[in-house]
Amino acid sequence: MSRSTRCSLAAAAQAFLLGALALTFWVATRNFAIADPVATPRTAEVLAMARIEGDLSREMFARYFASESNRALFAFMGPAQVVAALLAFALAFGAVQGRPRGKVVRALLGLVAVVAIGLAPLVPKMIESGRAIDFVPRVPVTPERTDFMRWHGIYMAGNAALMIAALLLVALLVAAAREQDQ
Repeated sequence: MSRSTRCSLAAAAQAFLLGALALTFWVATRNFAIADPVATPRTAEVLAMARIEGDLSREMFARYFASESNRALFAFMGPAQVVAALLAFALAFGAVQGRPRGKVVRALLGLVAVVAIGLAPLVPKMIESGRAIDFVPRVPVTPERTDFMRWHGIYMAGNAALMIAALLLVALLVAAAREQDQ
């Protein structure tokens, strides 16, 4: 396989990662917006039909479904991030050696692989700890909720770093593929 093809395929893997992360952020945010009976009148109607008594009970019920939907999404995304990162690394690491900006591309490929692998164990941890606080009121804040939010913040910061690095890699890998064709 030519260096150009390897760089192009690695760019596609990074573009997949970038798109999947953006879609995941959007879906996860929308799920909680939809679950809010105050913000979404249709949710309030559905919860009223279910004959769930009490505002807090209805809110927890709706939030539970949003959370489970997000958990299913993140259970898929954790392994997908690792596969996309390692695929790009395997394809492009050697292909950019000795090329202009090759060291930068290799460093970013390594960073993305390490961050994706490092974030992967957080997904099952967050799923488990999220389920533990599903039906715990948000006020007062509990130590379990504080712990979940800390790990959630770390996970989100890691995913933000992945998005930035993937965006840079797509541009650099496309440029590398073009340079190799010349």
